Amino acid sequence: MSFKSIGKVINFADEETMELLSLWKEAVSEIELDKHVQASSYIFEEYTHYIVVHDPLDMEFSQKRDEWNKRFSREIGVSVVKLVKHTSNKLYFKGLLATNNSAVYGIAPYTEFDHPEASFPIQGMDKLKRTVFSEVIPLIRGSNILDVGCGLGAASMEIAKQHPSASVLGIDIQKGMIRQCRLNADIYNIDNVRFEATSVYKLPYESNKFDTVTCFFMLHHLDDIPRALEEIKRVLADGGKVLAAEPLDHHHGTKREGSDWIKLFEEAGFSADSINISKAAFIEAKVAK
Repeated sequence: MSFKSIGKVINFADEETMELLSLWKEAVSEIELDKHVQASSYIFEEYTHYIVVHDPLDMEFSQKRDEWNKRFSREIGVSVVKLVKHTSNKLYFKGLLATNNSAVYGIAPYTEFDHPEASFPIQGMDKLKRTVFSEVIPLIRGSNILDVGCGLGAASMEIAKQHPSASVLGIDIQKGMIRQCRLNADIYNIDNVRFEATSVYKLPYESNKFDTVTCFFMLHHLDDIPRALEEIKRVLADGGKVLAAEPLDHHHGTKREGSDWIKLFEEAGFSADSINISKAAFIEAKVAK
């Protein structure tokens, strides 16, 4: 199968980060068109979503993700994306599932997303995160906020947007994730958020630094939760709060209810309360007196 390239992808995707394909859908990628190609040739005011044809991923997902293999890892890759913005020869799309420097062969409007009667199901975890973020992020207070395990920065950027006077720092262990976070924030013009690659087990910040620490859907991934909570407690300012959310029907080895999370926080020296938001436990904690 032969295609003619019209441009290339610019992002920070690599094989490690693309394993988290459902998370990567929130990332923004740039398409730099060839010099003779104008973005206006592909963009139409009445459309918000597009189909982009690009190089396939040089990797294979597990058999249970065979649909991903068919869409992204065969002769060609096809992504359904949302337009963020464009310039004369650059396009910025959310949800482009292609790695850095992939060739782009075609861009076409995806009409069904823009049909007024169209309705599309949202994947379970995506829907849960949106529900939790909509209820929890407006509750955040403080001028110096740390978002632990930020992934591709969706929550960090939303916190920054809703609290423009605050300084928000998102951290994650994967350097590729953090480079992509920075690109996302730059494309969205969010200037009160920054990102650093570091481990929650050894935070490179002084004690009592952050007014609020958030941990959204990440603690259950850790091998040593008590150690992480000790470090979070150390960098939390006097009177500050930890806001955490964890899924109730998704876990990695140990299933926990809200009461289990309260116990973990209390054992780390916090006083904590928990309520359920849909299928997630929302924990609000502060250092015990």
